[in-house]
Amino acid sequence: MHDHDHYHEAKKSILYGIILNSIFTVIELVGGILSNSLALLSDTIHDFSDSVALGISYYANQKAQSSPTKTMTFGYRRTTILAAFINSTILMALTFFLFYRAYLRILNPEPVNGKMVFVIAIFGIITNGIIAFKMLRGKDKDLNIKSVFWHITEDFLGWVGVLIAGAIIYFTGAYIIDPIISILIGLIVIYSAWGIVKESANIILEGVPEGLNVQEIETEIKNIQNVNDAHDIHVWSLGTNYNALSAHVVISNMTVDQSHEVLNRINTMLKEKFNIKHTTIEFECSRCDSDRVCY
Repeated sequence: MHDHDHYHEAKKSILYGIILNSIFTVIELVGGILSNSLALLSDTIHDFSDSVALGISYYANQKAQSSPTKTMTFGYRRTTILAAFINSTILMALTFFLFYRAYLRILNPEPVNGKMVFVIAIFGIITNGIIAFKMLRGKDKDLNIKSVFWHITEDFLGWVGVLIAGAIIYFTGAYIIDPIISILIGLIVIYSAWGIVKESANIILEGVPEGLNVQEIETEIKNIQNVNDAHDIHVWSLGTNYNALSAHVVISNMTVDQSHEVLNRINTMLKEKFNIKHTTIEFECSRCDSDRVCY
């Protein structure tokens, strides 16, 4: 039920963002062409990529709710992780293109309608601010939402930069500030997008989730009564905030019922201390030799 509520809340936030962002992107494109502002057109491309990102995220959010199948036994939780990776990679590629455009504009500055840029920037701040606020609650629960949230937040910050650029151009006529602001926006984009690319790639490659330490987990398992040793421990993520573990655990000689009690204590500890919700634990009565398989 908790997962269903989370996905439903995310679905509403994403759909809300798609509608608002798409409408504003059209307005922004017209304003950028009429004002001849590279900073404005830069944000138009970013806002368009945001609409694409929101669409991908919406689909991923829907797909992630699908039940496991005989060929996809873990379900589709990682669909949202894949969406986050794709969105952030696209955003970085677009940003490098904008760096190139800004470089050309620095070499050949062109007049910009500062007043129009200023007015559109105000609408940009309001629109992106509303969308970002709608996604604020879900960004720490889902990497997919986090990637979209940063898409929108970066645009919000970008619009603050465009607002400043518009004011400077209007009062001083310093057109070169337009590509400079565009580059500064791009640097912010690259920084946060790269963080999401690394985090999502780590999950896709089944790396240890951020914030977890395998050695610490091993120690905690060994501290449980009647556990003599733990080895062959693997920890990974099935999706955002859904961690999994497999391990071999050496226990004292005991009955099957007693071993179930030990298993319950291990699972409870893993869930409460490390947020590990899916476990596969194999009990052994003696330590395996490295050159043979124990069952």
